[in-house]
Amino acid sequence: MRLLLASVLFAALAPGAILFVPSTTVLATDSVGPAFTVVGNFTASDSLSIFASGLVDLASGQFTANAAGIIAAPATTNTGNHPGQTSPNTSDPALNFAALLIGNTTLGFFQVFPSDAADGLGNPVPPTTLSATETLGSIGFASGLSNGTILNLKVSDCNGCYGDNSGSFVVGSASVPEPGSFGIVACSLLVGLQLRRRRHS
Repeated sequence: MRLLLASVLFAALAPGAILFVPSTTVLATDSVGPAFTVVGNFTASDSLSIFASGLVDLASGQFTANAAGIIAAPATTNTGNHPGQTSPNTSDPALNFAALLIGNTTLGFFQVFPSDAADGLGNPVPPTTLSATETLGSIGFASGLSNGTILNLKVSDCNGCYGDNSGSFVVGSASVPEPGSFGIVACSLLVGLQLRRRRHS
């Protein structure tokens, strides 16, 4: 019975192999961005839970985009693109200019949100708040992440170009452990206490 109780408690308390991103603000002017430490070991099939709200401006407002790097304004950007389109980062074409990136200098930086219709691709008025629960492998962490890894969040731009940016993304976790989990924990604790009380009486 103790083993069953422990299993139920573990299942209820475990976040379901989801890496939660702490609430923070990612400034478009910061070439490094805020850091957070990974707590626990995660495989490539585990998930990252994240949302990002806001718009950033690159090149003194000549390129405004959401966290997927999908252009919101102006009508024609300094790269010749238009709202609802993307512009590949010249230093890494796998990334979009202005997209939210996660990673570090050792592992590399990866685009958090895919450039797809759900995130505003093809939409002349793309959303400014995006959320996703993506597997770490699909983002780019093919080997997962180990406990203690320090990750940074930053805006995609060319090296040394951050001085002419503005705007920011407010970032946090897209999901939290379900309230039902706490109910399971409470019930499990009550059952355990009842069983213990019966043994001692």
